[in-house]
Amino acid sequence: MPPYPAQLLLVNWGAVPSRSDMAFSLEDDVFLTRYSSWQDPADDDKYADWARSNMAAMEPLASGTQLADENLGQRPARFAADATMARLDRVRDAYDPHGRFQAWMGRL
Repeated sequence: MPPYPAQLLLVNWGAVPSRSDMAFSLEDDVFLTRYSSWQDPADDDKYADWARSNMAAMEPLASGTQLADENLGQRPARFAADATMARLDRVRDAYDPHGRFQAWMGRL
């Protein structure tokens, strides 16, 4: 693990209520994330991939991701149920028929 102020955060959210209309619909009972930071530029090669590679190693245990947590371009992960994503696609098609706005980054 990188030195302070790097963090491993584990939160027991508890039972998640049904939110079928929520756009980012892959909530779960437990939230785990890692944040890396270091002061010495000489440690760049050592720690630059720490958060991404550790989260990727736990992918088989994951039910989704929080969009604010990491670069989806480096480790794509689901953040919405398939039915919710289809609904968002229909809205996007209606309001952006020419695809001028970037699609969801890291979308699977």
